Amino acid sequence: ILSFTNLNQVLENYSDAPMTPKQILQVIEAEGLKEMRSGTSPLACLNAMLHSNSRGGEGLFYKLPGRISLFTLKA
Repeated sequence: ILSFTNLNQVLENYSDAPMTPKQILQVIEAEGLKEMRSGTSPLACLNAMLHSNSRGGEGLFYKLPGRISLFTLKA
């Protein structure tokens, strides 16, 4: 399971702008932050994790309004 620490690290250190789940996953794979197993759908899992943790006041991430899913850390 990808940890929130890894997601925070990607969003803090690899971009000064909000990122899509696909962009975040590309950094995670390129930097070897998470071993990807065959038979799983890492993008779908990451997308679900970001969406579920960007709802409500207690979420760790902020989803920018609009059509494209762009995420950043809550300040």
